[in-house]
Amino acid sequence: MKKIILLVFFSSSLFSQISSKKIENWISKNNDLDGSVISIAVKRIDKEKKIVGSGIDTYMTPASNVKISTVLGSIYYGDTIPIINYKVLNDTLKISPTGYPLLSHPKYRDKDLEKFIKDFKHIVYHNPKIDLNKYGPGWAWDDYNSYYQAERSEMPIYGNVVQIIKNSNGEIEVTPNIYKIIFDFKQKNKILRSEKENKFFINPSLIKFGDTIYSPFITSRKNTISLLENSLGNKVEFKKDELKDYNTLNTTQSNKIYSAILKDSDNLISESIAANISLRLNDTISVDKGVRLIQNISKQIELFDGSGLSRYNLVTPKSVISSLHDIYNLIGFDRIKKIFPKNYIIQNEKDFVWGKTGTLKNNHNYSGYIITDKNRRYIFSIMINHFTNDLSKIKEAIVDFLIYLKSNS
Repeated sequence: MKKIILLVFFSSSLFSQISSKKIENWISKNNDLDGSVISIAVKRIDKEKKIVGSGIDTYMTPASNVKISTVLGSIYYGDTIPIINYKVLNDTLKISPTGYPLLSHPKYRDKDLEKFIKDFKHIVYHNPKIDLNKYGPGWAWDDYNSYYQAERSEMPIYGNVVQIIKNSNGEIEVTPNIYKIIFDFKQKNKILRSEKENKFFINPSLIKFGDTIYSPFITSRKNTISLLENSLGNKVEFKKDELKDYNTLNTTQSNKIYSAILKDSDNLISESIAANISLRLNDTISVDKGVRLIQNISKQIELFDGSGLSRYNLVTPKSVISSLHDIYNLIGFDRIKKIFPKNYIIQNEKDFVWGKTGTLKNNHNYSGYIITDKNRRYIFSIMINHFTNDLSKIKEAIVDFLIYLKSNS
């Protein structure tokens, strides 16, 4: 009798585990995924189990799932994000940028940094080492007017965008207010920037009270210094020589930065952190060098930027699982819950899944961590590429898989 009971218990435990066959059966039964390229990888965290799934070694377009690798890179290479390199001489502050992206940012303002710089009467901006292109390989050239494709720069300021709001008096307010603004009541867009100059065309009639609109400006060192003077209210002197024998001010707000990358999927902040990683190890602000350092951590990953805007990026679900596992081992689950968004699009459920989406046209992915009904922790990566169905149907399919995994593992 004891043997029979033991056998039943063993069988129940065995069949409650997720398996490659179960995942493939789930895929085959979901008609919303017909015609798509589907790769799914799942691994239990606290057991030395192999990765199961379907197409786990297939190279896929990750979109913003790349940001998982960027955050891992920042954590792996010290988890210390330098804000500014500086040297103090009497009442003069000599600074050299690090690519840090939160100075006067309209969404994630770092007031501690502003206060630190403003405490000095004289500011000298020293030439940093840079290897930086404004846009990444494979970025869409005609997206220059959109917030998500703000230009990379050595010292992002105001998020490298202008902010437009309509106040309670019906007036249009622009921050920073140093560029040429032209009101055009006939244009069909709320705001348009000239492709090659910082001239902005705004149709106030299309902007409602409470709207907040962003449009990237064209960056340059001269422009950065002008904006720095505008933000600080101080004159900033430029020196061509590199800053020597400097100290480094590091952020105490790394979770805020990682949340901006993972929860809000902010592309410029993610690109800036990739460049910042390069500075930490190579003394050069460079997304390309930062990306190579990120690639050194994982196999089966080919990156061309730090945010996922490029369609040249390729990863496998297996590599995403590896990156997520490394993050788990480095910072633990409590911190993961603080920096990853929760529950995907699922409503009215107790928190059980924390993950990052990645979306480009015809591609949608979701990768992260899940706690099942049996209180087991799993890492997963669901990558659905080249679909022609409505995105809403793809999202419904992912929800179905998450509930399936939660209930059957």
